[in-house]
Amino acid sequence: MTFGSLVPPPARAGENIAIVVNANAKRGGRRVAAQLSRALPGAEVRLTRRIEEIEGWLRTLSAPRAIFSAGGDGTAIALLNAMRRVYGDHGRFPPVGALPLGTGNAWAHATGARKLHRCVRSLARFHGPFPTRRYSLLECDGTLTFFAGSGWDAQVLNDYKEQLEASKGPLKRVSKSVYGYVTAMITRTAPKNLLFGRPHVVVENLGDDVYTIDADRNLEKLEGIGRGAILYDGMASVAGAATCPEFGYRFRAFPHAERMPGMMSVRVYDASTLVGLHQIPEVWRGEHPLRGMHDWFATHVRMTFSRPSPLQIGGDAVGLRQSVEFKIFPAAIDCVDWRAVAAETSDGADGR
Repeated sequence: MTFGSLVPPPARAGENIAIVVNANAKRGGRRVAAQLSRALPGAEVRLTRRIEEIEGWLRTLSAPRAIFSAGGDGTAIALLNAMRRVYGDHGRFPPVGALPLGTGNAWAHATGARKLHRCVRSLARFHGPFPTRRYSLLECDGTLTFFAGSGWDAQVLNDYKEQLEASKGPLKRVSKSVYGYVTAMITRTAPKNLLFGRPHVVVENLGDDVYTIDADRNLEKLEGIGRGAILYDGMASVAGAATCPEFGYRFRAFPHAERMPGMMSVRVYDASTLVGLHQIPEVWRGEHPLRGMHDWFATHVRMTFSRPSPLQIGGDAVGLRQSVEFKIFPAAIDCVDWRAVAAETSDGADGR
């Protein structure tokens, strides 16, 4: 993989931008870091393995035009949390963006990024302030993220990793793709849920106003629902919150997540395992309405499960929790709008 022709790029290409590269990225972090440095000689490129390294690196930067993560969603989340510790909770971060280098790349896709080489080419051509859009984040278990949840989504991550570790030869390559997630869901996660059943969950509103969405996709304020109100009390296969519409691989798990800036999309899916398997295509595409799906827009909720349940934050499994809170981050951030960048550099945002 290369990012341009054999003609050396201008010395100013990528001037005053910073890129943190995940050394453990699926597509070769160390190699990509070297290629980025060649394609963008004016950029500050840093290869890191731990969030502490990112935080120390951020403190050395002086008013960058933008800071980019090159990795998957985990790398973007590590960068955002390091920025929070450096710049504070007021949200006055430098513009931030994501280069798609990981497995799912949910946030990169949500902000308009396409192929990595096209993003890099746009950066090399772009000068001046980046076009941005305001983007909301949420906090879960003390971590800033754009999605988190408990149930099948978290369990399938554990099962996917176990399947990947057990795969050898050509099967390992297939297991690293979207088919790996689907097969892990069908052959590992679903049987476990059939055996142990679904947990019961209570979803409590800890914020103020709550909205929902009707069958025609119209937003409706729930009257009489204030702080302390119970939004849901029943069985759940998946329960979580997001400000980003997808989980990666174009899996639109939260298709309405960007409808209400400053609020997060909260969902509970109460379908049985057999019904859920049948509905995988509809859930993946984000179809609405969907039998068994419950939707709200809120600023702060607590979910309490009848038993410890697996939790994932930004696509990383973090263990079991019986009670978990999801809370909107008080300040939206400026994220680089890749569609606008591509339009200004005549690169075609939807180029594959």
